[in-house]
Amino acid sequence: MRLQALLLAVTAAVFLTACSNGPTVPDSESPAFVWSQARHAYHSGDIAKTNELLSELQQSDNAFTPRARIWQIVLASGMARGYSELADAYGTGERVNRKNGLAFHKQMMDLRAMAAHTALDSTQAVHYFIARDPSVDVQLGFDLPPGSAADPAALRRPLGGTMPIDAEVLTLQTAMVERGVIRAICQANGTEADSAQALEKFRLGEVKTPRPTFLYAAAKNLFEVSDLFNNNRMDEPQRRQVMCEEALAALHSIPETKETTALATRIQAALKKLTTH
Repeated sequence: MRLQALLLAVTAAVFLTACSNGPTVPDSESPAFVWSQARHAYHSGDIAKTNELLSELQQSDNAFTPRARIWQIVLASGMARGYSELADAYGTGERVNRKNGLAFHKQMMDLRAMAAHTALDSTQAVHYFIARDPSVDVQLGFDLPPGSAADPAALRRPLGGTMPIDAEVLTLQTAMVERGVIRAICQANGTEADSAQALEKFRLGEVKTPRPTFLYAAAKNLFEVSDLFNNNRMDEPQRRQVMCEEALAALHSIPETKETTALATRIQAALKKLTTH
């Protein structure tokens, strides 16, 4: 209930639900049309639009909702990580180049706002996945995005206190988001340390990954991205608490292993720190 209340309080977008009595041919509000638009946006490189459309699909129960939920868990967590890490780079640049600190600070704050939005998208998707998708295997019915899992060369500019030129700002942002999504996909199918192996799997067709692997990756991403709301960044402990609680719920829904126990211990320590301050 806390998650639902928080999402209602902070979500600015209102999505239209598809009409169940619509025509056989998909119209602009039907789930089939929205799904096709999401796939088109993704293949066109518009990851932000893809995430928006996946959120829209989950406003009603339809044939595409389970696939949209799985996709958004991965996509939104990767986006949140990409935005957050780039925001931190601009934060470093602000400290290095105090004369131009205002420009760095604005970029940092804008990126953290985008990271916060996508972090909550991912959190909501995980919440409903645990409750409604009990399948043994999770099908990753989407491709790897363009780009690379490596750090973009242009990341050195804000880290070194040099503001990227206007033409580079959006290019760097896109590269960081793609990098975040690629890393999230690799985690979700158990190839975190080997993006080349992940690429090969996706070339062979739609990838299935065991539910425990998928949810462990989701929990790890939620916990790590929740640091965005720590007191040295956005200082919104309630949001961090919600993300940590959902991460624990994900871990508690899968068999216990050495890795899940270690992660749960870290999450519980973070929650304890939040409730004692």
